Amino acid sequence: MFLEEQIDNLKKKFSPEDFNIPFTKGSNILRSIEKKFIRVKDVAKNENNLELYFNSWSDNIKNKIEVKSIRVNKHKEWLDHLDKKNNYWMVVTKRNYHDQKHLVFDCKFNSIIELFLIVQSDFFIVDKKYGWFTYFKVNMEEQTATIFRSGEILTPFETL
Repeated sequence: MFLEEQIDNLKKKFSPEDFNIPFTKGSNILRSIEKKFIRVKDVAKNENNLELYFNSWSDNIKNKIEVKSIRVNKHKEWLDHLDKKNNYWMVVTKRNYHDQKHLVFDCKFNSIIELFLIVQSDFFIVDKKYGWFTYFKVNMEEQTATIFRSGEILTPFETL
């Protein structure tokens, strides 16, 4: 099943309050995240960087700090540190041979778990007030994820 089909199934499974795709605001959300947490190449200075816009987030995180490595199969335990009442931005990268495209979702805890089980690859969780940013570098072969953070506020995952 393609990613789009699986995401459509999530939209049916969860209420719009628990899982939402901000279609019209998605680009603005990604730009806000980039402005705060990602070093963006200045395409005005180097036109060869045009294809890098919204790409390579993992390599360009501002003030990147490693939080810890965790076991992927214990995903519920580490995601359980998120406040169940709050929504978060979850960003996943859709990759193909020619480009990377970031997809942003407005998720509560329960839908973040389901979305992770679908993508099973690197992803980002961002506080909707842009106080903190986390990058989960997933290694499915070793069944581990390394959590990195950026931002002025501690993330929920630093209490693990």
